[in-house]
Amino acid sequence: MASILRVNTLTDASSNNSTAMSTINQGTAKAWGNTSGVGTPALADSFNMGSVTDLGTGGERFTFSSAMANANFSTQAFLDHNSSIVTIQQIPDYGQSTTTTSVQSHTTSAAVDADVHTTVHGDLA
Repeated sequence: MASILRVNTLTDASSNNSTAMSTINQGTAKAWGNTSGVGTPALADSFNMGSVTDLGTGGERFTFSSAMANANFSTQAFLDHNSSIVTIQQIPDYGQSTTTTSVQSHTTSAAVDADVHTTVHGDLA
């Protein structure tokens, strides 16, 4: 049988440090994923990410298992590409929505495929 613990605030044993449950709920990552993005991207490990789609060289679209409340969430990502200097950016033009987010990785001269590690913060639907 499942149990429910209902609290308004979590506090440490000495009651010196406390945090409202709303802060904990709003501050946790709502999705994250680790892809092997060289060649055809695939999720190596993830939470609330159902799939990753190849958008061509350097581009990946992540589809969430549970939708976000709106498309105003924040996507952070970093990558691994043969120790080269590579940047990554979120690409709303590729269709960011309540169910997807996209990123693109590139060097100073061209888009490149890379292993991408991404995290999403925002409100779930």
